[in-house]
Amino acid sequence: MSVRTLDGEVCLIERGRAEVCPHKRAVRPGQVWDVASLTKVLATASVCAALVDRGELDLDDPLARLLPGAPSGVTPRHCLSHASGWPAWRRLFDIAEAEALVWGTASTRQRLLETCWTTPLEAEAGVRHRYSDIGMLALGAFLEQLTGRRLDVLWHQLVGTPTGIDLRWGWPGAAATEHCPLRKRMVVGEVHDLNAAVLGGIAAHAGLFGSASSVSALGVAAIRSSRGDGWVSAQTMKSFWAHRGPGSHHLGWDGVTPGASSAGPRWPHDGVGHLGFTGCSLWLAPRQGVSVSVLSNRVHPVVEGGSVPGAPLHPRYRRFKAMRPAVHTAVVGALEQLGHWHS
Repeated sequence: MSVRTLDGEVCLIERGRAEVCPHKRAVRPGQVWDVASLTKVLATASVCAALVDRGELDLDDPLARLLPGAPSGVTPRHCLSHASGWPAWRRLFDIAEAEALVWGTASTRQRLLETCWTTPLEAEAGVRHRYSDIGMLALGAFLEQLTGRRLDVLWHQLVGTPTGIDLRWGWPGAAATEHCPLRKRMVVGEVHDLNAAVLGGIAAHAGLFGSASSVSALGVAAIRSSRGDGWVSAQTMKSFWAHRGPGSHHLGWDGVTPGASSAGPRWPHDGVGHLGFTGCSLWLAPRQGVSVSVLSNRVHPVVEGGSVPGAPLHPRYRRFKAMRPAVHTAVVGALEQLGHWHS
């Protein structure tokens, strides 16, 4: 866990095990983790903000302008706010297996991304909120067509280089995640998410790796931007956080749902953040200038509940869900005592 204010990192806790089987590895200083869906905000939303700031991206430009066969009316704004109308998910890796596609090649990537943007909508764009990896993947394809650059290149040019923050797409020696039933091995240093893996580990919804310090640092960089001292303008960053669609999401970033937020009951209602399936989270309190990243490998060595809607939750996952708000509540209390938290 890393807690940062505008003055720097005030708390860094790195403990536990990076792997328990088949090898035992303790968490080391600067331990790197698969941050899963934090990629949606750290990468995709951040790249979008930079392109908007440069005048290269119109958030209301129909995806169908560059993606043949995409449903008419769906825009980057819809995808970022999870109001595209697309379903939540598709098993792209099953399509690759059925068609004997080679994982990670450019042709496989093109075939599967086209499958995403031609997926029929379940609802009219802009009407319904449904957290959708399909919408995010279609948005990533649109950004790549718009710029002629792959998402990882865009991220390094538009976010990583100007902020100086080290996040990577795959990272040897990262904390282990699941013993993958499909890959039939423990996943270490490559993305846990199978749809991202079949795309070569570089996807708009998952694929980034980083340490707790680097993730919280990018959170502070976003807060600094909102105050006019960052890699994008204050107007752009504030507009991403101010937008409200039909659900809890702003543009990429999720909002605080009173009484049900993983950031806990004391986190400010104007905060923004996101969760990652592997056991990661990033929550920002922009007014207070605070960024808190909590990274873990809760899916190691096996996934225990939380992946199938309506399925019973494993006791360990219940404890993990209870830990998240407790940690953030403790952080607020500690920062108050240190004089770093102002309501």
